[in-house]
Amino acid sequence: MRKYDKDQCTASIHALLQSHQEIAKYIEKKKIEDALSILQQCQEDAIRVGTCIESQEGEGTEAVHMLEEYCELVYQTYDNLIQGNTVHFRQIEKKLRKVLQKADTDLQNGIRTQLEVVFLPYKAAMWDSLESVWQAAQDDPDCTAYVIPIPYYDRDEYGRVKELHYEADLYPENIPLTDYRDYDFEERHPDMIFIHNPYDGINSVTSTLSFFYSENLKKYTDCLVYIPYFVLDESMLSHGVVDEHTQHLCCVPAVRYADYVIVQSECVKNIYVDVLTQYYGKHTEDYWRKKVLGLGSPKVDRIMNFQK
Repeated sequence: MRKYDKDQCTASIHALLQSHQEIAKYIEKKKIEDALSILQQCQEDAIRVGTCIESQEGEGTEAVHMLEEYCELVYQTYDNLIQGNTVHFRQIEKKLRKVLQKADTDLQNGIRTQLEVVFLPYKAAMWDSLESVWQAAQDDPDCTAYVIPIPYYDRDEYGRVKELHYEADLYPENIPLTDYRDYDFEERHPDMIFIHNPYDGINSVTSTLSFFYSENLKKYTDCLVYIPYFVLDESMLSHGVVDEHTQHLCCVPAVRYADYVIVQSECVKNIYVDVLTQYYGKHTEDYWRKKVLGLGSPKVDRIMNFQK
């Protein structure tokens, strides 16, 4: 089951547990109509969660069975309240809570979690900066990976957009591609998005469509990851030489908006952290140290694989 959907179902079950307390309060205050209204909403929410699980896992899961039992108990509770029987709700609530907890346990432990991961290259020539990560995702049985090339514009000397490029036909034949017009980011809400274009709208040479700016993509995923399309010269950096261009690369929009930034080494990570801390203030250092990870560059992976 998709991680995003599983998390949504889990949140709904926990919200149902909280709703029981509200029902009890309304019953104590003799506001029966309000209690009935919440019970009706509880049943609708439980059906929605069960439908979501069944649509991805098929029939017969213990979680759906428990949710069906919960709906029957909710119906009995509703009928009792209609008839004026409010005495035994606390006892019934224990049964309601028990079946929901069983549903939650099966959802967490009995249903495998499937990640949906999206890769958004814009220039085919830069695909090597994402390729090895995509290959790992592609090989993971608990992951569904989408490669979605995105179009980009050239800019003239005045910053105005010119020709539109869409390079989907330039990728290796072994890579399954998805057209960017066929993937609904809002509806699917991928668990992770990987990008290698850091500039959003500040690049004077090229620009992707504004929808694919890192600032906007952040709305459609729980984890946005930026991996630079370039490799820095560490022989210079190790001597403490950080030129203006390198400082600029450390402070581009994708570094700011991504949840994680993957760089080629710990040395480069330290450069990023130092530059970003100077720019945003000493109090931000721990934040950047957790966000910027020196895990390596897929560009180097590609060279190593080519040599093998």
